[in-house]
Amino acid sequence: MQQAALDPAAIAESVRQDLATLVAEGRMADARTLVAAAREAFPQDPDFATSQAYIHLRLGSSQLAIDTAREARELGSQDPTIEMVLGLAARMQQRHADAAQALIVAHRAMPERANIARFAVEEAFEAHGVDGAQLAFAEVFGRTNDPVIAQYWAERLFEAGRHAEMPPGMASAVVTTARAWMEAHATPPAFTGAPEVMTVQDPPVYGAPAAERPRVQVEGYTPYAGTIRGATVFARSSVVLTDDGAALNDTLADAQYGRFLDLSFDKLIVRCEGGRVLLSTARYAIAELEAGIMLSGWASEYFGHWVPEYLCRLAYLEHHPRFADLPIIVDAGMPAQHLEFLRLLVPNPIVEIPEGGALHVGELVVASPAAFFHVLLTPDHAVPPERQCGLPVGGFRYLAERMAQRLPPEGQGGRKLYLSRKSRQWRRLLNEDEVAEALAARGFEILYPEEMSPEAQVRMYQGASLVVAPNGSSLLNAIFAPKDLKLLVLSQQGLFNWGTYYGLMSALGYELSFFCGDDATDEKHSNYAVPIPPLLAAVDEMLA
Repeated sequence: MQQAALDPAAIAESVRQDLATLVAEGRMADARTLVAAAREAFPQDPDFATSQAYIHLRLGSSQLAIDTAREARELGSQDPTIEMVLGLAARMQQRHADAAQALIVAHRAMPERANIARFAVEEAFEAHGVDGAQLAFAEVFGRTNDPVIAQYWAERLFEAGRHAEMPPGMASAVVTTARAWMEAHATPPAFTGAPEVMTVQDPPVYGAPAAERPRVQVEGYTPYAGTIRGATVFARSSVVLTDDGAALNDTLADAQYGRFLDLSFDKLIVRCEGGRVLLSTARYAIAELEAGIMLSGWASEYFGHWVPEYLCRLAYLEHHPRFADLPIIVDAGMPAQHLEFLRLLVPNPIVEIPEGGALHVGELVVASPAAFFHVLLTPDHAVPPERQCGLPVGGFRYLAERMAQRLPPEGQGGRKLYLSRKSRQWRRLLNEDEVAEALAARGFEILYPEEMSPEAQVRMYQGASLVVAPNGSSLLNAIFAPKDLKLLVLSQQGLFNWGTYYGLMSALGYELSFFCGDDATDEKHSNYAVPIPPLLAAVDEMLA
């Protein structure tokens, strides 16, 4: 037994196991000490030399890693880890040609190691450029079909202007409007209307000094509805990719402001430069649909986008001769109220694009947005407030009239309502409980719109005479209230682009005022508090 315990082969195997454990646990300093002792005890063992080279690499000692890897090779090591160490150490030293050569060899022996495959292509490009690295990319991608490698290579091609050479699952497309694409293909829109003219004016603020509130008239886009034959729409993206390789989106194609869009939230878009977009389509499971109407896209899950940017397009889409025959395409995962709202307006069937999915549509009916309506803008943008997220008067008038047909007012009025945002994650009224308690004492009903069905929200406004509410997208439903509604909106200091909402409501015949908290802020979505006594004074004045 004692002789077996001292057997060199058994000792070496035990040390190898201990080394593997230390490396797996990330205890690299301890591993370095143990492997140094093992090298001294077994100087001709190529495995210990290989392990020592790898440990030097992990500890950031690139030259020691290279020297030790070469020793291991001289000792007869056939372990592909040697090539991996040589390649990664050369990568650390920015010796790109040496790194690429070694990493390609390592990749051939270890094709399952995704990081080695990716680094091999990256180093080949850094060493030789697009032309010199083409063979390395073709070999590695042909073996792995790794979408990360495809995207890396597509970005290099995009930068080099080699747009026709994109790998599978990637597309470089010229950005244009749907209308321009239709006209270029001799299929002009089925409907074209007059541009929406939107009024923007800062609302009056209760208790603030009287000041001039100039009205600005902003002309939106020329509305249209038409058909794209052969196109793909992707979950939560507003970009339409045509079969002939164009990317259609009116906002992105806006000659004046499209370059200021921050598209980091769109998983489809990798890059957007010089009037082109680089798209990653490989991550989407694409299904076929014969025909449909597009109401899917950016931020459709948010009510403040769903109503003005999507539902208002129904005013244009209903002019299309095939509107009544086709299903409406929406994003899956939206709040249930969004779909209920849509069903109150039109009877069309609904097709949902699942998360990570896409639809290739033989006949895609689309409509223009009314105006430049963004989700995010770049920090250095130059889009004036009156041009941001315009609210179309015609679109909202359509919604009000259609809803009145579907849900005629029941004749019950006089309700005093406070609409809570208590469960919201941003723009929260910090002293909400105090406000609700004070208003309840004056006979106000305390309601939570996000918990109500669209029909209940419409009925709520139809019967309201006075509404107090923190600023939020549920206020868009105030268009269903009688024109003599008194509306007091609670807000932080700074009205940001609420002038677009006031302009809309004013154009539709409503009057409203804002009541602001005491603390100034530069953040549109910041939380705030409002002083109770002045608020109650404002409410009493409105009641009187």
